[in-house]
Amino acid sequence: MVQGTVVVLENKTGRILAMAGGFSYPLSQLNRATQSVRQPGSAIKPLSYLAALGHGLQPNTLVSDSAITLPPINAGRDYWSPKNYDGGEGGVLTLRQALENSRNLATAHLLQGGIEDKPEASLDRLCQLALEAQIYRECLHYYPFVLGAEPVRPVDLAAFFATIANEGLRPAPHVIDSVERDGAVIYRHNSASATRISSVDQAAFYQLKTMMQGVLARGTAHSIADFAPYVAGKTGTSDDENDAWFVGFTNEVTVAVWIGYDNANGKRRTLGGGATGGGVAVPIFEPVIRAVWNDVVPRTALAPPSPEAQRNLSCAPVDADSGEVRRRGTRATSECLRIDAKGKIIDTTMALLEPGGNRHAKKKRDDDEAPRKKMASRERHRRYASDRTPTQVRQVAPQWGFFGGGGFGGGWFGSATQYGGGFWGR
Repeated sequence: MVQGTVVVLENKTGRILAMAGGFSYPLSQLNRATQSVRQPGSAIKPLSYLAALGHGLQPNTLVSDSAITLPPINAGRDYWSPKNYDGGEGGVLTLRQALENSRNLATAHLLQGGIEDKPEASLDRLCQLALEAQIYRECLHYYPFVLGAEPVRPVDLAAFFATIANEGLRPAPHVIDSVERDGAVIYRHNSASATRISSVDQAAFYQLKTMMQGVLARGTAHSIADFAPYVAGKTGTSDDENDAWFVGFTNEVTVAVWIGYDNANGKRRTLGGGATGGGVAVPIFEPVIRAVWNDVVPRTALAPPSPEAQRNLSCAPVDADSGEVRRRGTRATSECLRIDAKGKIIDTTMALLEPGGNRHAKKKRDDDEAPRKKMASRERHRRYASDRTPTQVRQVAPQWGFFGGGGFGGGWFGSATQYGGGFWGR
């Protein structure tokens, strides 16, 4: 009775290499990969951290993991007080630690200055980014959105993770490359249909990729820690363990796994206490990615930053606990940090803990990037001149229009918003 889906997406092209829409086609012909929407839980958190990195924060920026209550939106009445999955608090963490261990409170704290100055403005920015990344076609302005309250199609979530692997280039998922009739091609997929996420630079995408490697190395997917050199990803669990996810990517492919009940007739069914993405979806991901390595592409270490990203980054040893840059030490780990126009690492360690800290960091980044962009523009003009020759959630499901019943999405988000503590996904 438990259902599930797996999508294997080629990162560069968007070709769907393999797809299972359920456990049994004779029992149900619904393709849950493309025809249903489910709450992603913490699998959506990379969106918030991408926005924070794009705003000028760094993986070693410290963020509070303490209790937080956010004010009502648009003069409403409902305050929002999320909780961590374990019900506890984590003190102060780096952004890396917060994402690796899927801390809800730390993620919520990003809304207060980590993305924009005010929580509502941060939520607006996240919705803009989600629409730009085509995760959704509309975005509901509710705080639980940042913890995965708004349902998503598995194939669209896979495309977002492929975008991270591509440092911001989103492929267009498709199952048909071409159609021929009587030897003539009457349809061919447009290979130029990939779109770039222009509001966030490639350096931020690369930083996020390295943080998501840590989810396997030390975090909620540590059961496959030996995959960490080759795979980055994120687990997700919706409230009351109704949905369990793991989405992971290599250089070549992204694999999205969802497990849950169909929730027919609007009834939400739990997978059972402790049935998190790390415990339920990761074990399904493992043999799939091994099959990819055996039959499709060889296993290779995740690629270093592209030249475009590398120009804005410098890798340095960072204290694993405090986030401080260090020259040596047993607790130091390598971290790629954003640099200014002079090649100096921009220090945002205390940006979220000091009043006005992130506004200063954002302004400093903008000031530092201005001469860099001017120099880059001059260099492009020089190359061009030298190379030229004279000859030269209301209801989410209906937005797709592919099903009307079955309990997917219908009245679903409305019931989910009742959970004020909200979406304790890991």
